[in-house]
Amino acid sequence: MQVSKTTKKQHVNISIPKEVVVEILQRVPCKDLFETLKKVCMQWCSIIYSGSFAYSHVECRILKSSSSFSQLEAVVIVSIDGTRSVTVSGLEWHNSLPNYSDENWETKYMYTLDINVLDFPPQVITVNSVNGFVCFWSCNACLHVCNPLTEEYFTTPPYTYENRFVPLCLAAVGFGFCQLSYEYKVVVLHEDGEGFESVEIKPLVFTVGTDRSWRSLKAIPDTKFYTRHEKGVHVKGVLYWYMESCTLPSCRSKIIKSLICFDVSKEEVVTIMVPAELDSLEGGGRYVSRIAEKGGNLCLVNISYGPICSLLMKVYIADTSTDLSSFNSWKNEFNVTIPNMAYNISIMNSWFVSIVTDVMLVIQIMSESEIFIDVATGMLLSARILYGSASFIPYVPSLVSLFHRPPLLNSSFTC
Repeated sequence: MQVSKTTKKQHVNISIPKEVVVEILQRVPCKDLFETLKKVCMQWCSIIYSGSFAYSHVECRILKSSSSFSQLEAVVIVSIDGTRSVTVSGLEWHNSLPNYSDENWETKYMYTLDINVLDFPPQVITVNSVNGFVCFWSCNACLHVCNPLTEEYFTTPPYTYENRFVPLCLAAVGFGFCQLSYEYKVVVLHEDGEGFESVEIKPLVFTVGTDRSWRSLKAIPDTKFYTRHEKGVHVKGVLYWYMESCTLPSCRSKIIKSLICFDVSKEEVVTIMVPAELDSLEGGGRYVSRIAEKGGNLCLVNISYGPICSLLMKVYIADTSTDLSSFNSWKNEFNVTIPNMAYNISIMNSWFVSIVTDVMLVIQIMSESEIFIDVATGMLLSARILYGSASFIPYVPSLVSLFHRPPLLNSSFTC
């Protein structure tokens, strides 16, 4: 006689500590968190939507972006022919590299912004990105801030100075983050005066979500941008602009190079001369300099002539906690030689550095194209043609919202 034993399956309820769940979710890309994992349970949804998690998550991504190109995404803002609108689209670029001269990269439509201007088509200028938000300027003197992942966006009113409409006087623009109040500020530097004698740079500031109008700050005297529409770089609560200026018309060959530094919290401006050692090349020659952000650090890129129709790029990283006017505060991170690159000095002056990582350089040539350069070999991996008045803005994706505040100021979060 056989006796059969039946075993009863027991359901074991395993409770994972919240700290462990947070640690696991910190390692998941933003897109998966926002589209899928927030639906798993109320606890996960609450964590993902909290400001403390969002800010710590983007901080980890920013640090990783110094060596990983795959951590970065991009949007393309394009004017719509025959209308007064621009479209914001996500650029699917990682699957396209390294296909050289790929003009048909895939974009994902996000939304359309109306820009009420008289000129056709409406024009946009890339500003910069902070904490997953991207910022761009439009020709109606408004600035637009949006999170491409969550599609949250905000548009400032047109900026004016002394009741004058001043979009044509734009010298530089930047988008910054106040680490004390967790507020985002848009800063515009515009020139007041003509010629080389009575020119002043006048800053205007708008705090997103707080101000209803632009605020004028103390002017920066005896300052004139040699180039127009300079884009800011935001590093650790400070906005930086690279400025090339000259004091007299007859001395245009002698360019003064400096950094304009705007403390977002204090709303104070300091001008710092670029060290002379960074302002020269071995054997002389013509070159241009641009600033960019690399893994949460300020970097300076010198682009110069190289041998046999090549370009030489020297990348310096700054220790922003020290005196930036000292050469010891700058470290030569790496050099890149790009062979067989046909160019001229007028094109070089129109170059802007969009991305600097340990593996990739992305350079925008005017508003016409983006080129992707391998740091190790200097080879051109891919190129994207920007049609019309399109602008290209790289960013680190994040779940940060404009209403997020520090944990002590934000006792609860809505799921």
